[in-house]
Amino acid sequence: MWLVKFPETLVSTADLIGLRAQALAKHVTHVEQMRQRVNDEKLRRALQLEQTMQHKIKEFNLKSGDLALVRNSAIEMSADRKMKSRYLGPVVIVKRLKGGAYIVCEYDGSVWQNKVAAFRVVPYLARQKITLSDKVQQLLDADIEELQLLEETTVDSDTGNVSEHEDNA
Repeated sequence: MWLVKFPETLVSTADLIGLRAQALAKHVTHVEQMRQRVNDEKLRRALQLEQTMQHKIKEFNLKSGDLALVRNSAIEMSADRKMKSRYLGPVVIVKRLKGGAYIVCEYDGSVWQNKVAAFRVVPYLARQKITLSDKVQQLLDADIEELQLLEETTVDSDTGNVSEHEDNA
């Protein structure tokens, strides 16, 4: 083992057990040291990425009733993506969830059946100011219970399966 130096000759069972016990005792401290180094390195790299990408990473904190465009990520891998629109909308922001995702609706009040990730949403810059009622909720085709159900559901991005409740792990 690499944590203790084994003798060159055969040893008794008691000595072998003693050497393995020493190795196990050192193993726990080495694993903790490695775990701490890995955590420090992950934090350092995350901060470095944030610093180098500070001009590209944008956090839009859109409020309920704001207008936005949603990036059409479904076309990104298609061969004829040049001919398709990159953004969908404009749409109306209904609610921002605690993870950063948005619930959005069309201009006619029809709520999208899936939440939209924050990186896909950009503010809509209208040429003229468009005023919407502060009570966007009354204009929607979904009631509060349906919005809460949408808020609690998650969609697995790999399989597309829908689960009823979020994992808070």
